[in-house]
Amino acid sequence: MAFKIQRMPSAALGVLAILVAIAGASCSSEPARPSEPGPTLSLPAIDRSAGANARASLNEMTGEVVLPMSAYWYSDRENVMVNSAVAFLIFDCVEEAGFTVASWGGGGKALQDSRYGQWSRALAAKNGALPEIRKIPGVMEEQPERPALSSKQQEAESQCTKSVGRAGLPELLEGLVGDTSIQNQISDIAVGLTERDPEFVAFRRGWEDCLAGRGLKLTEAGSWNLQSTGSKEDEIRVALLALDCKDAGGGARKPYDILAQYQAAQMKDHQAELNALAEEKAAAVERARQILRDHGVADARL
Repeated sequence: MAFKIQRMPSAALGVLAILVAIAGASCSSEPARPSEPGPTLSLPAIDRSAGANARASLNEMTGEVVLPMSAYWYSDRENVMVNSAVAFLIFDCVEEAGFTVASWGGGGKALQDSRYGQWSRALAAKNGALPEIRKIPGVMEEQPERPALSSKQQEAESQCTKSVGRAGLPELLEGLVGDTSIQNQISDIAVGLTERDPEFVAFRRGWEDCLAGRGLKLTEAGSWNLQSTGSKEDEIRVALLALDCKDAGGGARKPYDILAQYQAAQMKDHQAELNALAEEKAAAVERARQILRDHGVADARL
């Protein structure tokens, strides 16, 4: 699901575990979105001013970040639906093999983007620097744990997971390992260019100077995390002071706006490919919806 992130787990864990993990993958881990491009990624010269009107959308209460390229990835909700559709098809295969599949359901989770540290004052006052975990409604009501599976059923689920695979539904999630698609290239390049951008570098330097002036220290060079005593109260105190320093340099959203502009600047040269991708995504989401309808999921949950 949009759960940015780890993809389909081992079938040996059972199909329900698969559903929970793929539907809640978004929470898997922020690192699924690389903090910077790999060492072999060549960064082209991109005129950021070509995307000067682009801005990131940051939801202070939920921790959700929407960037120009977000339109070409599954949203958290779309990811839940697509992965739930895949799970239904896996369950169909298991039942065709002669096994009874227990009722299942539940939602997913998505992790706040914190590649540039905490940016929400409301969430800092609640979580400190820890990313917010938002809940994504599922297509079915949550059910009790499944009963223990026999070795034969575990084997059937493993075989069905392999045979069904993604059932032709693309996995449109940012930061998947080995993804060389144009949309992932645009995202990775934008991250790399942002971190080399003079305005970003000045913002980062000013932030670090401000922290030092307040007696705060980074956990390590280059990190956006700060040292604290470890208590919840001090974590919150430090996170709020770190935000004060970001505000002094133009605001915590500045790195995200720079990132958005580098994305937008590249998109202009790849619009035909991105248009095709948008159509592919829309078709995949609609097919997932139909699979869910065919399995009794009400439209109100889609």
